[in-house]
Amino acid sequence: MITKTILEQIEGEASLYFDMKGNIVDFVTIAFPHFRGMEKMLEGKNAMDALVITPRVCGICGHSHLLASVRAIEDAYKNSDSVVEITNKAAKVREITLVLEIIQNHLKWIYLVLVPHLRELSESEELLNTPLKGAYGASFATKILAIFAGQWPHSSYMVPGGITSDFTYVDLTKAKSHLQKLTEYFEAETLGASVEEFLSFESCKDFAPLESDFAKIEQLLIDLEMHKKGHAKDTFLSIGIHEFSHAAKVKGTKLFKVASKYVETQDAYAPDEKSYAKNALYKNQFYETGPLARCMAKEFKLIKNMHRRFKDSAYTRVMARIYETAYLLGFCKKLLDEINISEASCRETIPLKNISGTGEGVVEAPRGPLIHRVQIKEGIIKSYEIITPTQYNIASATKENPSPAQQAMLHCSQADAKFIFRTFDVCSVCTTH
Repeated sequence: MITKTILEQIEGEASLYFDMKGNIVDFVTIAFPHFRGMEKMLEGKNAMDALVITPRVCGICGHSHLLASVRAIEDAYKNSDSVVEITNKAAKVREITLVLEIIQNHLKWIYLVLVPHLRELSESEELLNTPLKGAYGASFATKILAIFAGQWPHSSYMVPGGITSDFTYVDLTKAKSHLQKLTEYFEAETLGASVEEFLSFESCKDFAPLESDFAKIEQLLIDLEMHKKGHAKDTFLSIGIHEFSHAAKVKGTKLFKVASKYVETQDAYAPDEKSYAKNALYKNQFYETGPLARCMAKEFKLIKNMHRRFKDSAYTRVMARIYETAYLLGFCKKLLDEINISEASCRETIPLKNISGTGEGVVEAPRGPLIHRVQIKEGIIKSYEIITPTQYNIASATKENPSPAQQAMLHCSQADAKFIFRTFDVCSVCTTH
């Protein structure tokens, strides 16, 4: 019997069609029913308009789209024999705002998605439903974002050649103060340990002394046997080039070189409803993307220990997102300390009307690799393609070759499958761009 569920409380909504055998999921197809047409809107517009329009693809990861867009335009400059070089100051600020966007996304996901649905599934009162914790923690990140980017979300402060903001030492001091408060809040309310202590853990046994939201989440996941459920393809993909990540494809625990040119899309298999999302594949194979993929590519000891014990289970996927939040808080502090405020924010480039060519921008967004591909003729966009992380994780394919999310939901109850689906941190609005 096939049953339809419209899944909300994700970014946007998705339709899941469960093919059940008794009470067990035998197969699932996924449809994203909304069309937005952002790529079509860009055709015929000045390429600089992409820096205003693409951040509006998503209200959560607008900075990721902005960075992917400006990288694509700068790549088109390079392919037109006009290389754009930015200062270290501009490069670090671009990274800081991207990292902060990932942190605020993870905090909201933990308290607005994970905790409520974990409580519902476990019927436990042990973990309090405190959505404002996520919103309050994320507010510190957005205050720092506003210092460098002017606003959040939907800022357009990155341009070919650098950034438009020219901040002062006072601004930089404020940013460091907000980050310190955010770190202390995360340590007290979520981890129950300092970031340094948490990142020094190498085994799940190290969690034992903790009494915190993290410890309760970990115990509930074990109680629900999520360490035995939600296994996907055990293949991972991290493509974006950043200081905080390592570009690689991972099969099991083995790392291989990766190149974005091998990423392609195909129509989704959604026989019961029109879907406006396309599947994303690497060399015609499905890979999981996002925090777990990045942690596996960086070979963090704790996540490798979890993977050795529980593989790519729902448990490991959730733990990787919390671990990455702690890691990125420490990394962001390092970046802020390294900024040389006397450097230029932006370098002049030749007029865009002199640029004709193609360009590609690749970024590690909160949920994984985000790719923007642009074709420009005399400064005008001829074509624009956006490939988002959810297109890898939540692709809808056939029973013979399921996507990571489809694979992870097999052989579970429908209630477990819906929870496991959410462990991928689904973004419908990005996917139906």
